[in-house]
Amino acid sequence: MTVPILRGMDVQQESIVGKLKSLPMFSDLSAGDLMALAGMMTFRQFAKGSFVISQNDKGSVMYLLVAGRVKVSLASPEGKELALNYLEAPSHFGEMSLVDAEPRSADVIAVTEVEVLCLDAKDLSAAIQVQPKLALTLIATLSRRVRGLIGRLEDMAFHDATHRVMRVILNVATASYESRGVPVVEGLTHYEVATLAGTSRETASRVISQLAKDGVVGTKGRRVIVDLFALRDRIERD
Repeated sequence: MTVPILRGMDVQQESIVGKLKSLPMFSDLSAGDLMALAGMMTFRQFAKGSFVISQNDKGSVMYLLVAGRVKVSLASPEGKELALNYLEAPSHFGEMSLVDAEPRSADVIAVTEVEVLCLDAKDLSAAIQVQPKLALTLIATLSRRVRGLIGRLEDMAFHDATHRVMRVILNVATASYESRGVPVVEGLTHYEVATLAGTSRETASRVISQLAKDGVVGTKGRRVIVDLFALRDRIERD
């Protein structure tokens, strides 16, 4: 379920500018450029469990995630699901279809209530003309995600479930450290860790419990605080 779409000028422009400032890809834009960009955008909200993007749909919009968390996944005709990634605000997704004009490559589902700003292909092109660095940011994001998927394929092919769970925890905690300065896995359930690692929830819970006993991670509710050096060493020795 979604609320009605609102054009950027219908929502207080200052509010949209504030949301844009939270996104690293727009951090170098001037106040005037941000105001102009805000006028190009639409604002949407999605309820938990809603499809923001459906695989194979035609895509002409890039989504800027300004609040909430989404799951990127593939689904088989039989209903089996493979989780590819979980994205948390501030982030962006949906840019691939704008680059290659191909249908959407995966489903994107709201894990929590979600707020996004939508930018269509024409307006993205105009924004890149104003700030060419945006193109480099998009390329860097795509490259990072491709590398992440290659790493997952390698883990699936050559490593057991314990190693894969540890790798998921390390990757998420490292991303948290780079963006917030705190190496934590926060907001992901054991089931979600398991889906990213291609294993069962029970296995993910067992691995996390063992890491906690060994002092490699500390747990507090659904928050897992990670000793990055110790976990990296454990993975290298595995």
